[in-house]
Amino acid sequence: MMLLGIDTSTERASVALDDGSEIHSEHSWRSGNNHTVELAPYVNRMMTSAGVNAQSLRGIAVAIGPGSFTGLRIGLGFAKGLSIARSIPLVSVSTLDILAHMQPKVDRVLLVVIAAGRNRIVSGKYNWQSDSWKADGAPYITTWHKIIQETESGSYYICGEVDSVDRLEFDENVLLAPPPLNVRRAAHLISIARKQMDTGDLEDPNAISPYYLRT
Repeated sequence: MMLLGIDTSTERASVALDDGSEIHSEHSWRSGNNHTVELAPYVNRMMTSAGVNAQSLRGIAVAIGPGSFTGLRIGLGFAKGLSIARSIPLVSVSTLDILAHMQPKVDRVLLVVIAAGRNRIVSGKYNWQSDSWKADGAPYITTWHKIIQETESGSYYICGEVDSVDRLEFDENVLLAPPPLNVRRAAHLISIARKQMDTGDLEDPNAISPYYLRT
């Protein structure tokens, strides 16, 4: 069952095609503020190179935030348009859940972070339960200074958009994910969406909206 994944939540974007057995194509790149002009060409190029057309799609997975207002609006608008025009199921997934899904099991509290602009970040806390990371409370807007204070005691593993922080500022009780595990991948977005599709509890594409956080 071929699914298309679209994530334009922040300056970093990702798209993928996955049939459940194989990742046919995946592109992750730093888009900046160019989602409007880059998303459709990336998707078209990816589908062409993979030999996949819109008629082959059985579902679309889209990241709905938290994230940037413009990026989320563009990604969701594109996904909704394709979903409604082709009568393809559309599944929404939390942007932070994508990053959490990528991380290995560690005996620490997981903090997932993405940039929120103006020296702020969005953070979400996760705990390992059974066989996966589960969100512990709602995401919140904070700063690196406050995260450093928050993690002064306890044991933490931080992943996501951590390139703006000085790793030396953290004590030994904090482990930062390596670069490959900090890049959101649309293939993981698809993996989460596929589990939701298997339950048959699908959303009305018209009712899906971006998830914004405000101070």
